[in-house]
Amino acid sequence: MSVKWLLMSLTEKIKNIPEKSGVYLMKDTENRIIYVGKSANLKERVKSYFLEKSRYDRKVAALVPKIFDIEIITTKTEMEALILESKLIKKYHPKYNVLFKDDKTYPYIKLSVNEDFPRITLTRRVLPDNAKYFGPYVFGSVGNIIKVIQKSYKLRSCKLNLPLPADKKQQRACLKEEINFCTAPCLGKISKEEYARQVKQVIAFLNGKQAELENKLDTKMKKASENLDYEAAALLRDQKELAQLIAAQNAGKVEMSLDAREDSRDTQIEKALTDLQSLLSLKTVPLTIEGVDISNISGTNAVGSVVRFFNGEPDKNGYRKFKIKTVLGPDDTGMMKEVVGRKYKRALEEKKLPDLILVDGGRGQLNAAKEVLNALKIEVPLISLAKREEEVYFDLTSAPLRLKKDSAALHLLQHVRDEAHRFAVSYHKSLRDKTTAASKLDSIKGIGERTKKLILSQIKDISNLSDIEIDALAGVTRNIKAKLKGAK
Repeated sequence: MSVKWLLMSLTEKIKNIPEKSGVYLMKDTENRIIYVGKSANLKERVKSYFLEKSRYDRKVAALVPKIFDIEIITTKTEMEALILESKLIKKYHPKYNVLFKDDKTYPYIKLSVNEDFPRITLTRRVLPDNAKYFGPYVFGSVGNIIKVIQKSYKLRSCKLNLPLPADKKQQRACLKEEINFCTAPCLGKISKEEYARQVKQVIAFLNGKQAELENKLDTKMKKASENLDYEAAALLRDQKELAQLIAAQNAGKVEMSLDAREDSRDTQIEKALTDLQSLLSLKTVPLTIEGVDISNISGTNAVGSVVRFFNGEPDKNGYRKFKIKTVLGPDDTGMMKEVVGRKYKRALEEKKLPDLILVDGGRGQLNAAKEVLNALKIEVPLISLAKREEEVYFDLTSAPLRLKKDSAALHLLQHVRDEAHRFAVSYHKSLRDKTTAASKLDSIKGIGERTKKLILSQIKDISNLSDIEIDALAGVTRNIKAKLKGAK
């Protein structure tokens, strides 16, 4: 560090920070390092702490008043900055890095090679457990890397201690096996030797052994294209791109993503599902969750909806909508009974029951749905989620459960509930629009039921019909078209 730099004021130092990658060390009045950070552009990053808008950030607002001096260390690459930052934090244990530690952890891929059937997982801690760790990864989502590896090499990610004793053999394939992401060693579908070959391939992939690996992938891609297997070719292409990215990072040539996610989407889903199983004391992980909602706006065109989520994601093939047929007036619990009865009577007959049912509302909606399921002798776990306090009711008598606002399990339940509500409201609106259009057509003399249905099957908005749209109506006479134009 130059004498000139030491003699500069803090303001002058900030102005003279270079626009290079590197590490910055913030110090207090006693010259103690209180925070270490890194950036691709030191000047822009350090300046950002002192902007007016930064005072609204709780963490920055606590740190900035303590800064008396700043030291910078430039690096050739962002990767070098990341490694140096990590070393300096471990060496000095700066106060504010400890307070903000959750913001500065980057993910690793862990391969538990110390097990008979190694599993692949995302982690942020490197432990002395004889496992293999790859990373830290500073680009994109590590979840995508793991997903490609599982789809390509089919390694397990579950927490089972394999091989299982004979009396504890799995009876049901898990989600990863069902979607062909795992060779299911828990079910004895692959030998230890064959699985070891898969692990060896994954290690080569993560080590980025380019020449041999790319040649193999190129050969497989060519063969897949020749066989018109474009899905396989696309997967092989993804493997090659990821392998190149991993190799680039290993060589220190990859730029850091500024918005590297703290957790991959897959990790969040897995946590939400396992937390739900624990919180609700479910026998199995709720891979399939169905949400039920009623839309009864203004007392007309009452409808119900059921949406299905599989592995934490909407499964549109499982969406169902219902016109309320047996209930008149604003009776939400009566409508809930009708929808639940119609939906799950059929699901029972088709043997397509979910792992968990969520209804929108409080104890009243829960009781209504439970009454119907009991009558059908369906024992699927049932809960309700009330909007105002986001309380979870899971039986008929106990106090509701309140999950933390940042709970992954609560976020998943809210997603299911809100999607069921959106789907119900959308269906209600479409019926209401049709009713409005039908009423307008009823006011035009000479248009009967058959013609009205014919017109409504071809248009959505009767109130804004243009002459061109009217002329394009198929099966409608010139006389009726003239009346439609005259009614505009």
